[in-house]
Amino acid sequence: MSVSKESADASQNAHSPSAGLSNQEALKLLFPNLSFLTELERIRIRAGNRIKGLLAGKRRSSSLGGSQEFADYRPYSSGDDIRRIDWNVYGRTGKAFIRQYWDEQELQVSLYIDVSQSMAFGHLDTNKLQYALRLAACLGHIALCGDDRISVRLFRDTIIKELQPLHGRVSSSKLFHFLADAMQQLERDSDSSSPAATKFVNMTAPFQTAAALPRRSGSAWVLTDAMFEQGIEETLISLTAAGQQVVLVHLLSPEELSPDLSGELKLIDSELGTGKEVAIGQKLLQEYRSAVAGFQNELKSICAARGASYIFVNTGVSLEETVRHTFLSSDVLNS
Repeated sequence: MSVSKESADASQNAHSPSAGLSNQEALKLLFPNLSFLTELERIRIRAGNRIKGLLAGKRRSSSLGGSQEFADYRPYSSGDDIRRIDWNVYGRTGKAFIRQYWDEQELQVSLYIDVSQSMAFGHLDTNKLQYALRLAACLGHIALCGDDRISVRLFRDTIIKELQPLHGRVSSSKLFHFLADAMQQLERDSDSSSPAATKFVNMTAPFQTAAALPRRSGSAWVLTDAMFEQGIEETLISLTAAGQQVVLVHLLSPEELSPDLSGELKLIDSELGTGKEVAIGQKLLQEYRSAVAGFQNELKSICAARGASYIFVNTGVSLEETVRHTFLSSDVLNS
């Protein structure tokens, strides 16, 4: 299944002013259930095998370094720090051995959120864009509470807005303000947007811009409805080549999964504003549902072939249920 996408004018959002939300207002916008924050603090993002960093964190890397978790002994060599000599071993053997420790490093988590017009589809709590931003808030808070680093990029046909890397639990408020302001601004843009002239059909477009890819290896999460004619596999390849453990989060609303439509209707393209007369019956709806399922399987196969994780999210399912069950059961998070 392929659906044409169209970009909107990115420049008006690239430097949009803050909506002036208070901390409490930003929290309520992103977390209707505030008690869920405490639960998120006990979850960690699964690192995979791509941990490299310069700052201390809470994750054990595959290299040896300066944490306090003992790894092994090795013979003393000239130039080694004598403070690392285990004198008890020296007393027993008469030979000097150095104690080695696991190198604990942070994980760089990069969130990419599709904010194209099709993501604005969905009623109230099932709106894909709002759901993606709330999900990003959950993932970001999990990362920051785990002493990892988090960055966020919003994309259409280019990266329209970016949050530079944050570190530490105290940075959660900056993350929440960024996402809450984006939610309000994008909602206003969606209400007043007009069809754009440049088609956004190739997902690779925003990932080819300067500094779009992470400069350090880590974990990259792409939250999107995947409504592109091409470029999904190429994007996965680019992120993997940049040293990322990729997670593709595929969001669709209940209205898209099983539309409750019948009769002769005019369907409007959410980005182009163009329409098409269609006679909808049970046979056509069944063909549509089969096409959606086929597309999900195609994305799953592409991700598997490229070493990425594929997670499907129905925005009709509560945020808490998605994190607790869908994500945890997919082994992309650890509780």
